Amino acid sequence: MVFLKDKRFVLLVLVILLVVNNLYSQQINELSKKKKEIEKEIDAISNLLVKTEKESKKSLNSVRLTKKKIELKNSLIKQIDNESDQLKDKIYLQKGKIDSLNQQIGLIKNDYKRIILFNQNSKNKNVLLLLILTAKDFNQAYKRIKYYQQIFNYKKKLVSRYYNTINVIKEVNEKLSDNLNMLSKKQTEKEYEVVALKKEEGLCLQKINELSKKKSELLSELEEQKKISKKINDEIKRLIEEEAKREAENRNVNTQEVRILLSNNFRDNIGKFNLPINGGIVTGNYGESFHPVLKEVKIKNNGIDITLSQKSDVFSIFKGEVRKIFKVPGSNLAIIIRHGRYLTVYTNLTKINVAIGQEINTYQKIGEISLQRGEETSILHFELWNENKTEDPSKWFRKSEK
Repeated sequence: MVFLKDKRFVLLVLVILLVVNNLYSQQINELSKKKKEIEKEIDAISNLLVKTEKESKKSLNSVRLTKKKIELKNSLIKQIDNESDQLKDKIYLQKGKIDSLNQQIGLIKNDYKRIILFNQNSKNKNVLLLLILTAKDFNQAYKRIKYYQQIFNYKKKLVSRYYNTINVIKEVNEKLSDNLNMLSKKQTEKEYEVVALKKEEGLCLQKINELSKKKSELLSELEEQKKISKKINDEIKRLIEEEAKREAENRNVNTQEVRILLSNNFRDNIGKFNLPINGGIVTGNYGESFHPVLKEVKIKNNGIDITLSQKSDVFSIFKGEVRKIFKVPGSNLAIIIRHGRYLTVYTNLTKINVAIGQEINTYQKIGEISLQRGEETSILHFELWNENKTEDPSKWFRKSEK
């Protein structure tokens, strides 16, 4: 029978389609999870933007927040596109599965027609008797009887397979319909987000135009930031020189071994650290970039800036020793913590909860950052050094924390 010959092939196709379909479902779930993370961050930025609009002085941070929101909106649209692509692939597979099942239905019908035809030709009871009587021996007669039984049993199986396959087609069609509806919703969602993105881009341009009229104030802020950066650099340089001098005078093998071990432990946690504050949004990235308003001006950030809209505790990202506490002009207090050869710097703290020389644990509270008078937001500046060289802190934090 044709159905018997092709049955294994059709079943193999169905198994492959099922495996691939499950894989796509898993990928869609992962994309959906990532999308929710982006949406959560967009909501947090929106709340911060509401706060910045209440501030008496329109700041660069408002522009940075809006640009961050635009960046996330683009990521969100990309995620929606990725989900849509996965759904399209899934729909394609489901349509292929339905085609294969319909092919299987066709094979069942063909076999069933042959059996019906056989039954019609064998209605005369004497046919079976004649076949038995004309058999060469008992074994041949038995085989002929057995063959008749198999034909009639196979007929029953065909009926069962037919209805089972019809039920599977119905189930796949329902899933296909759900995915088509979901795809339609994704397309509508994308259209909405594209409109929202254009609106944010317009608002950002408006803010930039307003701030560009205050060039002298912006340049003054830049000079202030340079002073803060220089102060941190000088303190780290002084700290390294002091420690090098102290180590030269007191060579201690055990101290060096402990530092190497702590350095290795710190390095092994790359990509695993939490941000030093809860509920903050990274609005300033590491490295060189063009000024968000003064396009001809390049700015350099030795760390990252984390914006928050409420009072918050500040934590050490890893165990270590407090090596420096100092005042930064225009930026409150700063702490330097050593983790072997690595140093972490926390700037703009309004309260300190540790002392120089104190050993601290991972994620131990080291201070607080509060909102300034008349302001609705505040910024924690964080840096990560490998001795006298800066590193991009974002590489060290968990993906969802960046």
